[in-house]
Amino acid sequence: MPKLVIMPPQTDPQRMWAARISDTLPDYDVVLPADADEAKREIVDADAAFGNVPADALAAATKLRWLQSPQAAPPPGYYYDELIAHPVTVTNFRGIYNDHISAHIMMMVLGLSRGLPGYMRAKASHDYDKDANDAEFVFLPDSTAVIVGIGGIGGATALQCQGFGMHVIGVDPRVGDPPAGVDELYPSDRLAEVIGRGDFVIVTMPHTPENRGLFDAGMFARMKSSAYFINIGRGPTTKLDDLADAIENGVISGAGLDVYETEPLRAGHKLWDLPNVILTPHVAAKEDAGGANLNERRSDLLFDNARRFAAGDELLNVVDKSLWF
Repeated sequence: MPKLVIMPPQTDPQRMWAARISDTLPDYDVVLPADADEAKREIVDADAAFGNVPADALAAATKLRWLQSPQAAPPPGYYYDELIAHPVTVTNFRGIYNDHISAHIMMMVLGLSRGLPGYMRAKASHDYDKDANDAEFVFLPDSTAVIVGIGGIGGATALQCQGFGMHVIGVDPRVGDPPAGVDELYPSDRLAEVIGRGDFVIVTMPHTPENRGLFDAGMFARMKSSAYFINIGRGPTTKLDDLADAIENGVISGAGLDVYETEPLRAGHKLWDLPNVILTPHVAAKEDAGGANLNERRSDLLFDNARRFAAGDELLNVVDKSLWF
């Protein structure tokens, strides 16, 4: 009988997922510890766990073979040296957000391409100004998107961009052949070479040990002065002060951000007041975003992996722990 520990603190959806596994896969012993001390005792003989397993609990987990991460790209600190070295297989929730987040990206692409920030500012002033846009319009069929990270979200975004007639360049460390929607594909070590071709540089990559601060003053200097930078991946990949300076000084034209180096973005940061900038507060995969229920998708993926684990089958969404994704 596999033992699965749902690490505390548990949310209401997680308790429902646990009940679904218990009711439908009766061979499972599903445990929901009330606190960290109880979790450390319960994980000693657990075969599987869901959530965040701190180092002291992992040291006691002598039988642990499967860990389901609670997110697609968990925050810094989730993958630590002991977890990377441990034989446990980690899986995540990548793939369930593709449609939601690619739509959010296209909202930014379309808004920036048509001068929306300037017109929204004019609206706030009750100003009927046809020239309120902060930069020239971008005709999308003549434009190029450089998408950094061609996983599920990046791939869905490529198809959206292609639908608007855009030329799509993908940059990814692992994808070997261009997926649908991607016209050209390059490894990550060629990013600096191709970033200057983009009218839109769209970052969907997770935060990894190698890419913290990757997008800095030097990288922005390689972009077109008319280009826009969009980040919905993880905030630590981008130095926000460098980005703000690049926009303020005309190095690039503007930006769309849903994630930030430190969240929330501090009230005094100059990005708030710069023209040609769209800011949203990490809501690209908001739970009440409408359409398909994200918690239902999480439940289905967790359940499928629980069934596979019990049967000894290959798990879905296995993570390369050394890369954090």
